[in-house]
Amino acid sequence: MKISIWWSALPAVILSACSSVSVDSNLNPHNFSEYFKASTVETVSYADLAKQTYALLGRTHGLSCQRDSDDFPANESDARTDLKRKAADMGANALVIHKCVRAQDTGACALSVTCYGDAIYVPEEQ
Repeated sequence: MKISIWWSALPAVILSACSSVSVDSNLNPHNFSEYFKASTVETVSYADLAKQTYALLGRTHGLSCQRDSDDFPANESDARTDLKRKAADMGANALVIHKCVRAQDTGACALSVTCYGDAIYVPEEQ
């Protein structure tokens, strides 16, 4: 009998112990569109676009910068993500990446990777 009362009270004790716990996150709900903006742009080639109607919105670039030797190293993945964000800011839903260039000791960065590409808009219904 005593054991069954203890087991029935246990969930209430556990829940009340956690009631004052708060969780902090670096994700701001108001900025979700900014965080995930790069995912709205698809990387394509001009061969993929050959039989489609599209608009070239302009050239853009993305940068990954390692400011000093203690920072996380610059990498192509971050440069491509920055490139996609900038293409999305231009209204693009597709991106043709031309090349990525690695440079050392640029003045602002100990190591940098810059990717260049064309921001493209492809109408959804084709």
